[in-house]
Amino acid sequence: MIFNKSHKNAAPKPRGFGPNGGRLESHHGLQGEWAKENLAKYGYDYKEAPTVTLETGKIPGANKDHPHTELNNRQSERRDDRIAEGKGKWSSTLQEELTFIVEDFKALGFTRETIEKIMEQQYKMLDKLKVPYRRINLDEYF
Repeated sequence: MIFNKSHKNAAPKPRGFGPNGGRLESHHGLQGEWAKENLAKYGYDYKEAPTVTLETGKIPGANKDHPHTELNNRQSERRDDRIAEGKGKWSSTLQEELTFIVEDFKALGFTRETIEKIMEQQYKMLDKLKVPYRRINLDEYF
């Protein structure tokens, strides 16, 4: 995993493939479309948002997806559930979205240390934009 200060400068360039055969993609901790919809009034810029570079696609020879694909699938499933419930596509709260980051990365087996770094990326961005939020207590998850 590579921690990137922004999507537009995400490493490596060119992206290529990771050690497990998956194409490398940058992943926004806070779902990009959600953030565009809900944080625009604070000056959110998708290209300037922090990301992590992960492998994406199917794992060769396995009936499993690489982490980026799994994370995107989880985000899409929540979006689809909101729509099915008659709620707005991006109607979840920031606190819910921050919690989803922790839950999603933990479900995929990432360590507390890695999740802490991902969350610090989000907090730094939110602080810069002056967005009110509460930090997630990782002790509740580990």
